[in-house]
Amino acid sequence: MEKSPLNNENPYARSSIVLTTKHGKVSAIAPPFRKKLAAEVTECNLDTDMFGTFSGEVERKNNALESACHKCEWGMKQILADYGLASEGSFGPHPFIPFLPCDHEILYFIDRKRDFHLHISHLSQRTNYQMQVIDSLEALQKLAQQTQFPSHALIIRPNAWEDKSIIFKGIQSQNLLEEAFKESLKHSADNKVWVETDMRAHLNPSRMVVITELAERLAERLANTCPKCNMPGWGKVRVQKGLECSCCKSETELVKTEIFGCTKCDYEETKQRADSLTSATPENCSYCNP
Repeated sequence: MEKSPLNNENPYARSSIVLTTKHGKVSAIAPPFRKKLAAEVTECNLDTDMFGTFSGEVERKNNALESACHKCEWGMKQILADYGLASEGSFGPHPFIPFLPCDHEILYFIDRKRDFHLHISHLSQRTNYQMQVIDSLEALQKLAQQTQFPSHALIIRPNAWEDKSIIFKGIQSQNLLEEAFKESLKHSADNKVWVETDMRAHLNPSRMVVITELAERLAERLANTCPKCNMPGWGKVRVQKGLECSCCKSETELVKTEIFGCTKCDYEETKQRADSLTSATPENCSYCNP
């Protein structure tokens, strides 16, 4: 196991952080926390499917953020932990590019000692997310190629779905793929089969990469402390739009400044964009380029 450098100023050095998960996310989250915080992430394996499943057998009753919070609190309660983590993902069309699928990941952290919650999120185009109704093995093989099968698992069930027990999840072999297709076809009233990507993290390497990127960002933020009260978790909390056009000086929809804040106190600082851009080009201006 790689040893992390200890940092006396880091409040989480040598600490144990419990990650509530059913789907092996510790392999994606633990390394950044070990490297940046010298903290160990330990897995609390609970049946988080009770909060909802991607394949629809269990309906999600809360939104993604609420589900992540509930997961985190549940695991901490089981182990009586001071620090907790949970991850939640949702998938669908990109909010600005409707035909482009995206992965919206949330990573939630609770610090009981210091009494604060912190979550960050990331919208990524790095996903194989797809679903399709098919009626032939040829169409099945085409979809399998598009979704990076077999490294990325698939889910198959009858399209006309009455008996929710007839579902084949985590398929990662050609033989099982064809068997699941034929069996689902037998139980489908319309002679069609529903196929979707299995978005559970341990069966979807693309999603694991996104979760790791998010874990790196959260660990980095927890390593930063508030300039006023020294509380960990200092970071960007929102942005202010209105970057001026270089031609007409009108305000655009582009970000002008970034506001950094504390997880505990009300102290904030306004900073210029991280890329140091001080003006927008006319093509991004609604007045110059209506």
